[in-house]
Amino acid sequence: MILADLQLTRVLRAAGAGRGPLPLPPPSGRYALPDGAASSARRAALRAGHPGQVADRLVTVLESLRPWEREHVLDPLRRRSVAPDQRRDLAGGPDLTAGRPVGQGQGSAPGRPDLRFPEPLVLGRARAVQVDETTCGSAVLAVLAAAGDPVVSLWLVAGTDVSRGACEHVVSEGQVDATARELETSSGRFQALQRLLKARTTRAALGPFPWPGRLGTPPWTAARDARYADVRFTHRIVAGGGPGDPVLASALRSVAAGVPVPLYTGGDVGTGWSTAVPRHVVLLAGVSGPQAEAGGDDGTPAHGGRWCSVYEPSSGALHRVRVADLLAGTRVAGEPSKAVRRALGGWPHVTWAVLPAGRAGGSRRVG
Repeated sequence: MILADLQLTRVLRAAGAGRGPLPLPPPSGRYALPDGAASSARRAALRAGHPGQVADRLVTVLESLRPWEREHVLDPLRRRSVAPDQRRDLAGGPDLTAGRPVGQGQGSAPGRPDLRFPEPLVLGRARAVQVDETTCGSAVLAVLAAAGDPVVSLWLVAGTDVSRGACEHVVSEGQVDATARELETSSGRFQALQRLLKARTTRAALGPFPWPGRLGTPPWTAARDARYADVRFTHRIVAGGGPGDPVLASALRSVAAGVPVPLYTGGDVGTGWSTAVPRHVVLLAGVSGPQAEAGGDDGTPAHGGRWCSVYEPSSGALHRVRVADLLAGTRVAGEPSKAVRRALGGWPHVTWAVLPAGRAGGSRRVG
């Protein structure tokens, strides 16, 4: 490694920060997506910690929604298999994917992805874009919470709070300066939730002291405050070892088990000292099955025929990349593919991961 390739996270890791045993991935099948049935949606709400009466109200409201709204609530990250004609709005909803090929990720339509066309991630009638340059982590944590809790996603999509003020990811008028007018729209609700999560993750970040808001969300408070169903999280620095990197491999196993993973991205000293630290946050959202697929245009095979989807909050889009390319992009030396750079928000490296570490209220599961 030459100095220009240096990432400060590697220095921190060598000093002992962000290290430790890797958590075991979540049990297979526990975090399966709700299939649209009332009983499935109710179980998802109960797993997220809501009482039975809230889960019952959720089921009642879901029955009144239009098909596209219900799909946004139950699968905000578009991980379920959806045929292209089902993506059209058949009842007046927004069609922001018109004219674009449907990507292949965990639970997306069959066929090879067209990497030139990321898919807009829409919640209700709003694209899921970060509020400003400091809220990429907040946007990722908001989408993560919505993906694991249909009560949160219902509020974001339709504005209905079936928890009646009890859910910590539902913003009320007056909280974080949210106005009634702002909370009337999907975009306003998503922005308000970002502000709430930024306030939460910058609080008590350095012992009793706050984290400077201009620096975004630190990985350790992202892990502390991240929520997906009943999962608790920890954080680990990515060593940058390429295809064999154990932290990113652990992230992929967790995503394959149904739990998305926030990833921090950045540059190295070669592009300036200020870029050699974590600079952006994305969400590793889904991963395809092991089916065989064609490789790249250069004839190289895909990593076991696998693809992954990444939510990138500055574009508000889901990007589809080959797992092999994502793993190669963690190398300290060498340039990642353009598709990986776009998925990582323009940065070349994954530097830190926020990993599932057991169930909230239970013991941490590490291996």
